Amino acid sequence: MPLNQDQIAQLDAAITGYAFPAVYFDFNNGLQITAQNMVDVEAVLNSQLRSQEVVSTKHGLANVLYWGYAQIGYRKNRVKDFMNNVSHQQILDFQALINGNNVPTMMEVKSICMPQYSGISFLSKILMFLNPSAYCVLDKRLTKLRTPGSPKILNELIYRQTETRIRITYHNEAVYNGWRNECSAISQLYFQDNYRAVDVERGFFNLIQQNHLIEAQAIYNDA
Repeated sequence: MPLNQDQIAQLDAAITGYAFPAVYFDFNNGLQITAQNMVDVEAVLNSQLRSQEVVSTKHGLANVLYWGYAQIGYRKNRVKDFMNNVSHQQILDFQALINGNNVPTMMEVKSICMPQYSGISFLSKILMFLNPSAYCVLDKRLTKLRTPGSPKILNELIYRQTETRIRITYHNEAVYNGWRNECSAISQLYFQDNYRAVDVERGFFNLIQQNHLIEAQAIYNDA
């Protein structure tokens, strides 16, 4: 059944109330930057990722990790591992994939074998920062939206909660593409297309983070 007005209002409030830390790191000066909002973070990281300068692109990829691990204690170690172990050639290969404003597939990015980018969670973050209008994040928290018997696309994901990451396969990438399309469709159906795919995804993320999982599952299934 379609969403009722209470569900629409609840998702709308979760979208506008999303409050994940809007931070990135200035690697040139060794400073954390706290932005005004996520749109500012998106603009900075998009510019870094799409830079023609290898160092800037490297900083952009490191910042995807820095932002994504903002609430995790071992963030510094993950970022350090990437910065110390990613090769010059891997950055060049990544730049080639996104040349001409292109958004690559997850499998294409995975094939570069960059450190810290082995699962869907952070590869989806790269794609999101490259084009937040059409791409969003799929991480372990969002897999909690799955419910037995639901026809929604996330239920087709091959992933067990005991696994350390969501594996990147052609099948799981197809599920991810279905998920981002579902988020775009929700915006079109219920919000006059005023929200991007990433905004709708962040609404679901916020509901789960605020311990409203049952309501989030119901909204996802009914939408």
